[in-house]
Amino acid sequence: MTQTSASEAESEAAAPWGSQIRERLWAVANVIAPTTVVTTLLFYFGYVATTARFGYFGVYLEMVDLSLQEMLLFGVEVVFPPLIVLALVGLLVTAAHTVLRYLQSSPDHDAVTGWAGLFTVLAGLLALTRGVVGLRIPQLARTEATATTPLSLTGGVIAISYGCRLLRGVAVRWARRRAFRDIPPAAPSTTAPADPAQEPTATPTGEPAADPRGGDLAAWLESPTVTRIGRYALAWVAVIVVAASFWTANSFAADYGRGRALDDVDSLGSRPEVVLYTKEPLRDVPAGVGETVLATTTAEKEPYRFRYRGLRLLVESNARLFLVPAVWIAGNSRTLVIPYDNTVRIHLVAG
Repeated sequence: MTQTSASEAESEAAAPWGSQIRERLWAVANVIAPTTVVTTLLFYFGYVATTARFGYFGVYLEMVDLSLQEMLLFGVEVVFPPLIVLALVGLLVTAAHTVLRYLQSSPDHDAVTGWAGLFTVLAGLLALTRGVVGLRIPQLARTEATATTPLSLTGGVIAISYGCRLLRGVAVRWARRRAFRDIPPAAPSTTAPADPAQEPTATPTGEPAADPRGGDLAAWLESPTVTRIGRYALAWVAVIVVAASFWTANSFAADYGRGRALDDVDSLGSRPEVVLYTKEPLRDVPAGVGETVLATTTAEKEPYRFRYRGLRLLVESNARLFLVPAVWIAGNSRTLVIPYDNTVRIHLVAG
C-alpha cells in the first residue's frame, strides 16, 4: 500500500513537468515552424521571380546582391495571385465535394455517384497521361502554357484517388444489397426458439437480415489489406502533389518575373531619367543613349566632362547602378553597370 502511494505520488509529480515540456515544445513549434516555412517559401518565390525579371535585362541576380528583406518583398508580390487562384479552386472543389457527399448519403443516388466516380477517374487518367507526356518530353514542358505539366500531374492523381473512393463506396453498398438478395428465405418454424436472444431477426418486409459485411466483395473492399493499400497509395499521391506543387510554383514565379520585366520595359519611358556625368568616356554605349562632351574652361576645372542622356535606373545595389536605355529592344539593348562613387555624378529628371 505504501509502495503504491509512493508510485502514484511520483507519477503525479512527474506528469506536470512532462506536460509543461510538451506544451512549451508545442508552442515553439507552432510559432517557429510556420514562420520558417512561410519565410522560406517567400524567399524561394522571390528568388525565382527576380532571377527571371533581371535575367530579361541580361543581369545575373548574383551580381545585384539583394538583401534578404528585398528578396522577401519580391516574394510577397508573387504569392498573392496564386493564393487567390488557389482559394477560388478550393471553393469550387468544396462545392463539388458537398454535392457528392449528398449523393453518397442515400443508396438511391448510387447510380449517379458511380457515374460521377467513373468520370472522375477517367478525367484523372487523361490528366495524368498528359502530365507524364510532359514529364518525358522536356521540350513540351518548356513550350507549354504555365505549369501545364505539374498541374496535370497534381489534378490527375487527386482525381483518380477521389474517383476510386467514390467507386469503392458504391461497390460496397452494391455488394451488400446483392448479398442480401441472394440469401434464401427462412423456412417457417412451428416451435418457438429456446433462447429469445438467438431468434433470427427480420426486415420490415419479413425477409431475413443479411450479414453486416454484405458479401465477399464488400468484405474484401473493407478489409484491413485494402485499407492499408489505400493508405500507401495516398502517401504516394501526397508525394506527387507536393513535388508538382513546387514545380507549379516555380513555373508561375518564373513567368511572373518575366511578366514584371515586360511591365518594366513598358514603363521605362515614364520613369525619372538618369542623367549620368562621368570623368572618363564610356565605351560601347547602348543604342538610344546620347553622349555629350561638355566644354569646360581651365578656371572651372570641371572633372565630369561627359554627359549621357536617355538612361533609366533598373536597380541600385551594393554601390552599383544598373542602368538601361529608355527604349529597350530585346536582343539588342544592353545594361550598363556603373560604380556609384565619386567617379560619377547623376541628375534625376522627372518623366
